[in-house]
Amino acid sequence: MSWLPNMDGWNVTEDPSFEPSVIGCGGYAIVDEVLTAIDYALHRNPLGFPSVPGMPNIRLAKTSLRIRGGFIIPGLTLRFWTDLHSKTVFKLYVEISKPEEMKPWDDDEIPF
Repeated sequence: MSWLPNMDGWNVTEDPSFEPSVIGCGGYAIVDEVLTAIDYALHRNPLGFPSVPGMPNIRLAKTSLRIRGGFIIPGLTLRFWTDLHSKTVFKLYVEISKPEEMKPWDDDEIPF
């Protein structure tokens, strides 16, 4: 569940379809940690993420592959829907990115 404060009028919530996909990625402890930077951005500018072709309100956010303390943390792909009228982001589905889509983490990409 998103815990960051709403700084730009965007609310972030989870669609019922989100929880089963989180479980498939290893659970909330892992997914919440990996998606922290994306959650930060969703509260501020979710429209800055690319939309799925043919589905203008469905957008994608991806994290990079990281190695932390000897553990490999795979990249994740988050699909979310934006409701412009209520300024709400609905997290729909998260999955482990395909290997060919993963790129190593770059410290220059840290958004804060």
